[in-house]
Amino acid sequence: MSVVEDVKIRPASLTVGDRIRNLRLMQGLSVEALATPGLPVSVIELIETNQCVPPDDWIQHFARVLGVDMSALICPPKMALRQAAQALCEAGHDAVIKGRHEDAAEILSQAYQFTRAYNWQDLLASIGPDLSQVLQLTGQVSQAADFGLHILLSLPAHVDTKDRRHTLIRTGNALYQMNHFAMAAVLYDQVISEAGGDERIVMKMLLNTGLCYLNMGQFHQAYQTFEQCWDIGQQLNEPYWLAWIHIDLAACDLMQHQAKPRTRDHLEKAEEFALAAHDQAAYAAVIHDRGEYYLYQKQWKKAETCLIDALGYLRDDSASYAFILDDLAELYIHRRYWRKAQKIIQRMLKISRFIHNERIKGLAHRRQMQWHLSRQQKDEAQEYFYRALSVFNQIGHQLEVQQTLALWSQSP
Repeated sequence: MSVVEDVKIRPASLTVGDRIRNLRLMQGLSVEALATPGLPVSVIELIETNQCVPPDDWIQHFARVLGVDMSALICPPKMALRQAAQALCEAGHDAVIKGRHEDAAEILSQAYQFTRAYNWQDLLASIGPDLSQVLQLTGQVSQAADFGLHILLSLPAHVDTKDRRHTLIRTGNALYQMNHFAMAAVLYDQVISEAGGDERIVMKMLLNTGLCYLNMGQFHQAYQTFEQCWDIGQQLNEPYWLAWIHIDLAACDLMQHQAKPRTRDHLEKAEEFALAAHDQAAYAAVIHDRGEYYLYQKQWKKAETCLIDALGYLRDDSASYAFILDDLAELYIHRRYWRKAQKIIQRMLKISRFIHNERIKGLAHRRQMQWHLSRQQKDEAQEYFYRALSVFNQIGHQLEVQQTLALWSQSP
């Protein structure tokens, strides 16, 4: 038996006669109270015991006497579906809490079909955050984005609820993972417009929006967005967020392969706040970025020390770990440490396969291209040039496409 089949849905078994009898008894009425000269007590008793199916005019009479809408008596399937959807929502939420993500995805997907078919907007809003989350956690990122967008389109734009906000954020996150940065930024901006003065939410969404601009290569706009975050962050005075704001401000230069005085200043402040927040991930990011700073300054030894140090703070099967390896491979290629560079590139490919991350695969191909170019092996380099371009085009990451083309154009 599947998980979904364990959900009990009792109301579907009630007949029209059952509903008439239940409502009559709840109101303390006798059978005689429903009778008319043309509808005697004996016939009503047959109806209530399911031995006679009443025509619509009789049902209309019963609804008028009992003070209910006629649909309460003649539309039990829709009522049952509503309660079924509610039961599925509860079961799905419970599965999320217990970490049964695959079960939750199955249950909530069925609940979504019920609620969308009947446009039960309150249930749609409550399903959105959980469904988007579990689909992303089970690797179904495109489905998470599709469901999220469908739910958001089904909800009135003026509805401002916590569930709607979470659906906007998680759908935006799914689009970000798919490299649909412009669409993700639109959803993050919508959250900002609906935040109602919640500065922490505004700051988080500005950070997300800034990262979208970074990945689209709109570096000036990204820097301005992170400066807005800094203005809010100063008021909140929370070291964790201040650390990440400075990390992202530094990234605006580093992603352009630039090491400016302001980059160094941002990294010094980021380290101070990361230590104050006791946040290992932020501290690792600072050390990584400092390694990139030295890399672009051509201070090879300092760069290598920082990058290797940063690896020690992260899991060796994470995307962040692979991005540091990418910089380390570049460093070894510059220093003509061919074997070390090859070993790093192979580790990147292994991680990309393990976590199913195509971007890391493309980065590994690009470093392989650079490795061959540095050894003046143009034909071999060209093969990896096409491989990298193919991967980045498939995942829609145009900044990586541009940077690959730029690196290729610099070759002798």
